[in-house]
Amino acid sequence: MLKEDPDYIFRHDAQPEVVHDLADVDENATELLITGKTKNIERLNSFSNLTKLWIYKVSQKEFNTILSLVNPKMLYMRELRVEDLSIISSLQDVEVLALEWNTKAQSLWDLSKNTGLEWLQLSGGIWNTLDLNTLQPLRYLKNLKYLCLSNIKVKDESLEPISALEGLKELDISNQFPTEEYARLSVTLPNTKCDRFAPYILLSSPIVDKDVMVIGKRKPKLNSKVDGKKLQKYEEQFKAYQEKYKN
Repeated sequence: MLKEDPDYIFRHDAQPEVVHDLADVDENATELLITGKTKNIERLNSFSNLTKLWIYKVSQKEFNTILSLVNPKMLYMRELRVEDLSIISSLQDVEVLALEWNTKAQSLWDLSKNTGLEWLQLSGGIWNTLDLNTLQPLRYLKNLKYLCLSNIKVKDESLEPISALEGLKELDISNQFPTEEYARLSVTLPNTKCDRFAPYILLSSPIVDKDVMVIGKRKPKLNSKVDGKKLQKYEEQFKAYQEKYKN
Protein backbone atom coordinates (compact mmCIF):
# COMPACT_ATOMS: atom_id res chain seq x y z
CA MET A 1 0.00 0.00 0.00
CA LEU A 2 1.31 3.42 -0.99
CA LYS A 3 2.36 5.35 2.12
CA GLU A 4 4.12 8.39 0.66
CA ASP A 5 2.41 11.42 -0.82
CA PRO A 6 2.73 10.74 -4.59
CA ASP A 7 3.43 14.41 -5.34
CA TYR A 8 6.75 14.14 -3.53
CA ILE A 9 7.90 10.67 -4.53
CA PHE A 10 10.05 11.65 -7.51
CA ARG A 11 10.76 15.32 -6.86
CA HIS A 12 14.09 16.35 -8.36
CA ASP A 13 15.31 17.81 -5.07
CA ALA A 14 14.56 14.48 -3.36
CA GLN A 15 16.33 12.16 -5.78
CA PRO A 16 19.72 10.55 -5.01
CA GLU A 17 22.97 11.31 -6.82
CA VAL A 18 23.58 9.59 -10.16
CA VAL A 19 25.44 6.30 -9.70
CA HIS A 20 28.39 6.06 -12.09
CA ASP A 21 29.54 2.63 -10.94
CA LEU A 22 27.44 0.14 -8.95
CA ALA A 23 30.65 -1.44 -7.63
CA ASP A 24 31.04 1.66 -5.45
CA VAL A 25 27.56 1.44 -3.87
CA ASP A 26 26.42 -0.33 -0.68
CA GLU A 27 24.18 -3.25 -1.63
CA ASN A 28 21.77 -2.30 1.19
CA ALA A 29 20.80 0.92 -0.63
CA THR A 30 17.03 1.43 -0.89
CA GLU A 31 17.16 4.12 -3.62
CA LEU A 32 19.25 4.38 -6.80
CA LEU A 33 19.49 6.68 -9.80
CA ILE A 34 21.17 5.00 -12.76
CA THR A 35 21.73 5.87 -16.42
CA GLY A 36 22.81 4.08 -19.57
CA LYS A 37 26.39 4.95 -18.63
CA THR A 38 26.31 3.38 -15.16
CA LYS A 39 28.97 0.64 -14.90
CA ASN A 40 28.52 -2.85 -13.44
CA ILE A 41 24.76 -2.84 -14.01
CA GLU A 42 24.71 -6.63 -13.53
CA ARG A 43 25.23 -6.01 -9.78
CA LEU A 44 21.66 -4.69 -9.55
CA ASN A 45 20.28 -8.10 -8.60
CA SER A 46 22.36 -7.92 -5.39
CA PHE A 47 20.39 -4.89 -4.15
CA SER A 48 17.67 -6.83 -2.32
CA ASN A 49 16.44 -3.76 -0.37
CA LEU A 50 15.96 -1.59 -3.45
CA THR A 51 12.47 -0.02 -3.35
CA LYS A 52 12.85 3.15 -5.38
CA LEU A 53 14.64 3.33 -8.76
CA TRP A 54 15.25 6.21 -11.15
CA ILE A 55 16.32 5.33 -14.71
CA TYR A 56 17.58 8.05 -17.06
CA LYS A 57 18.67 7.98 -20.70
CA VAL A 58 18.89 4.29 -21.53
CA SER A 59 18.64 2.35 -24.79
CA GLN A 60 16.28 -0.58 -25.38
CA LYS A 61 18.99 -3.13 -24.56
CA GLU A 62 20.03 -1.32 -21.37
CA PHE A 63 16.37 -0.92 -20.36
CA ASN A 64 15.66 -4.65 -20.74
CA THR A 65 18.80 -5.59 -18.82
CA ILE A 66 18.04 -3.26 -15.91
CA LEU A 67 14.40 -4.31 -15.49
CA SER A 68 15.31 -8.01 -15.66
CA LEU A 69 17.47 -7.52 -12.55
CA VAL A 70 15.17 -5.49 -10.26
CA ASN A 71 11.67 -5.47 -8.78
CA PRO A 72 11.20 -2.04 -7.16
CA LYS A 73 8.02 -0.67 -5.62
CA MET A 74 8.64 2.75 -7.16
CA LEU A 75 10.03 3.31 -10.65
CA TYR A 76 10.72 6.60 -12.44
CA MET A 77 11.86 6.53 -16.09
CA ARG A 78 12.89 9.59 -18.06
CA GLU A 79 14.38 10.39 -21.48
CA LEU A 80 14.41 6.78 -22.64
CA ARG A 81 15.15 5.61 -26.16
CA VAL A 82 12.83 2.64 -25.80
CA GLU A 83 10.17 1.44 -28.22
CA ASP A 84 9.21 -1.84 -26.49
CA LEU A 85 8.00 -1.41 -22.90
CA SER A 86 6.78 -5.00 -22.46
CA ILE A 87 9.34 -5.96 -19.79
CA ILE A 88 7.60 -3.62 -17.31
CA SER A 89 4.89 -6.29 -17.00
CA SER A 90 7.43 -8.50 -15.19
CA LEU A 91 7.61 -6.08 -12.23
CA GLN A 92 5.34 -7.84 -9.72
CA ASP A 93 5.85 -5.41 -6.83
CA VAL A 94 5.57 -2.03 -8.58
CA GLU A 95 3.06 0.34 -6.94
CA VAL A 96 4.24 3.70 -8.29
CA LEU A 97 5.41 4.25 -11.87
CA ALA A 98 6.27 7.34 -13.88
CA LEU A 99 7.26 7.33 -17.56
CA GLU A 100 8.36 10.72 -18.86
CA TRP A 101 9.85 11.85 -22.14
CA ASN A 102 10.01 8.55 -23.98
CA THR A 103 8.72 9.40 -27.43
CA LYS A 104 9.68 6.15 -29.19
CA ALA A 105 7.03 3.89 -27.66
CA GLN A 106 3.74 3.63 -29.56
CA SER A 107 1.97 1.19 -27.29
CA LEU A 108 1.73 0.40 -23.59
CA TRP A 109 2.70 -2.91 -22.03
CA ASP A 110 0.50 -5.66 -20.55
CA LEU A 111 -0.70 -3.75 -17.49
CA SER A 112 -2.86 -6.68 -16.34
CA LYS A 113 0.37 -8.09 -14.85
CA ASN A 114 0.97 -4.98 -12.69
CA THR A 115 -2.09 -5.40 -10.47
CA GLY A 116 -0.51 -3.62 -7.47
CA LEU A 117 -0.09 -0.35 -9.36
CA GLU A 118 -1.69 2.54 -7.45
CA TRP A 119 -0.04 5.60 -8.99
CA LEU A 120 0.78 6.03 -12.70
CA GLN A 121 2.13 8.94 -14.69
CA LEU A 122 2.54 8.83 -18.47
CA SER A 123 3.82 11.92 -20.24
CA GLY A 124 5.67 13.06 -23.33
CA GLY A 125 8.47 15.60 -23.45
CA ILE A 126 8.28 19.37 -23.65
CA TRP A 127 8.41 19.41 -27.45
CA ASN A 128 7.22 15.91 -28.36
CA THR A 129 4.09 14.06 -27.32
CA LEU A 130 3.95 10.45 -26.17
CA ASP A 131 2.08 8.92 -29.13
CA LEU A 132 0.09 5.80 -28.27
CA ASN A 133 -2.36 3.74 -30.30
CA THR A 134 -4.82 3.23 -27.44
CA LEU A 135 -5.26 3.46 -23.66
CA GLN A 136 -7.01 0.06 -23.52
CA PRO A 137 -4.35 -1.60 -21.27
CA LEU A 138 -5.20 0.90 -18.49
CA ARG A 139 -8.56 -0.78 -17.83
CA TYR A 140 -6.82 -3.59 -15.91
CA LEU A 141 -5.49 -1.29 -13.19
CA LYS A 142 -8.34 -1.83 -10.72
CA ASN A 143 -6.20 -0.69 -7.76
CA LEU A 144 -5.16 2.59 -9.38
CA LYS A 145 -5.75 5.63 -7.16
CA TYR A 146 -3.93 8.34 -9.15
CA LEU A 147 -3.46 8.70 -12.91
CA CYS A 148 -1.63 11.47 -14.74
CA LEU A 149 -1.70 11.73 -18.56
CA SER A 150 0.24 14.73 -19.85
CA ASN A 151 1.40 15.82 -23.31
CA ILE A 152 0.01 12.61 -24.75
CA LYS A 153 -1.64 11.80 -28.07
CA VAL A 154 -3.81 8.69 -28.47
CA LYS A 155 -4.63 7.45 -31.95
CA ASP A 156 -8.18 6.28 -31.16
CA GLU A 157 -8.74 9.46 -29.05
CA SER A 158 -10.72 7.44 -26.50
CA LEU A 159 -10.65 7.85 -22.71
CA GLU A 160 -13.25 5.09 -22.33
CA PRO A 161 -10.78 2.55 -20.81
CA ILE A 162 -10.39 4.86 -17.81
CA SER A 163 -14.10 4.34 -17.09
CA ALA A 164 -13.19 0.88 -15.75
CA LEU A 165 -11.07 2.41 -12.96
CA GLU A 166 -13.83 2.84 -10.39
CA GLY A 167 -11.38 3.22 -7.49
CA LEU A 168 -9.55 6.15 -9.13
CA LYS A 169 -9.36 9.05 -6.66
CA GLU A 170 -7.67 11.61 -8.90
CA LEU A 171 -7.20 12.06 -12.63
CA ASP A 172 -4.70 14.69 -13.78
CA ILE A 173 -5.06 14.97 -17.54
CA SER A 174 -4.11 17.50 -20.22
CA ASN A 175 -6.69 19.12 -22.50
CA GLN A 176 -5.89 17.01 -25.58
CA PHE A 177 -8.97 14.81 -26.04
CA PRO A 178 -12.43 15.47 -27.54
CA THR A 179 -14.86 17.21 -25.16
CA GLU A 180 -17.21 14.22 -25.19
CA GLU A 181 -14.49 11.99 -23.69
CA TYR A 182 -14.19 14.21 -20.59
CA ALA A 183 -17.98 14.43 -20.26
CA ARG A 184 -18.27 10.65 -20.42
CA LEU A 185 -15.72 10.17 -17.62
CA SER A 186 -17.46 12.79 -15.47
CA VAL A 187 -20.49 10.46 -15.51
CA THR A 188 -18.77 7.05 -15.30
CA LEU A 189 -16.32 8.16 -12.55
CA PRO A 190 -18.48 10.29 -10.21
CA ASN A 191 -16.07 9.83 -7.27
CA THR A 192 -12.92 10.82 -9.15
CA LYS A 193 -11.45 14.30 -8.69
CA CYS A 194 -10.61 15.94 -12.03
CA ASP A 195 -10.81 19.60 -13.06
CA ARG A 196 -11.54 18.55 -16.66
CA PHE A 197 -14.94 17.14 -15.65
CA ALA A 198 -16.53 20.50 -16.47
CA PRO A 199 -17.39 22.48 -19.62
CA TYR A 200 -14.64 25.01 -18.89
CA ILE A 201 -12.21 26.06 -16.16
CA LEU A 202 -10.81 29.38 -14.96
CA LEU A 203 -7.12 29.78 -15.74
CA SER A 204 -4.92 30.44 -12.71
CA SER A 205 -2.89 32.87 -14.85
CA PRO A 206 -4.83 34.65 -17.63
CA ILE A 207 -3.27 34.69 -21.11
CA VAL A 208 -3.59 38.34 -22.15
CA ASP A 209 -7.38 38.86 -21.78
CA LYS A 210 -8.30 35.15 -21.86
CA ASP A 211 -9.06 33.77 -18.41
CA VAL A 212 -11.15 30.69 -19.26
CA MET A 213 -10.15 27.44 -20.99
CA VAL A 214 -12.95 25.48 -22.65
CA ILE A 215 -12.51 21.75 -22.09
CA GLY A 216 -11.74 19.64 -25.15
CA LYS A 217 -9.33 19.32 -28.02
CA ARG A 218 -9.11 22.44 -30.22
CA LYS A 219 -11.50 24.34 -27.97
CA PRO A 220 -10.73 28.04 -27.42
CA LYS A 221 -9.64 30.15 -24.50
CA LEU A 222 -12.19 32.87 -23.76
CA ASN A 223 -12.91 35.89 -21.58
CA SER A 224 -15.37 35.20 -18.77
CA LYS A 225 -16.78 38.75 -18.87
CA VAL A 226 -17.39 39.24 -22.60
CA ASP A 227 -17.88 35.65 -23.83
CA GLY A 228 -20.81 34.69 -21.62
CA LYS A 229 -23.02 33.49 -24.47
CA LYS A 230 -20.28 31.33 -25.95
CA LEU A 231 -19.57 29.78 -22.55
CA GLN A 232 -23.25 29.03 -22.10
CA LYS A 233 -23.26 27.22 -25.43
CA TYR A 234 -20.28 25.08 -24.39
CA GLU A 235 -21.96 24.36 -21.05
CA GLU A 236 -25.12 23.15 -22.78
CA GLN A 237 -23.07 20.94 -25.11
CA PHE A 238 -21.18 19.39 -22.17
CA LYS A 239 -24.42 18.67 -20.32
CA ALA A 240 -25.87 17.07 -23.46
CA TYR A 241 -22.89 14.71 -23.62
CA GLN A 242 -23.35 13.89 -19.93
CA GLU A 243 -27.03 13.07 -20.44
CA LYS A 244 -26.05 10.75 -23.29
CA TYR A 245 -23.93 8.63 -20.94
CA LYS A 246 -26.33 8.79 -18.02
CA ASN A 247 -28.88 7.13 -20.27
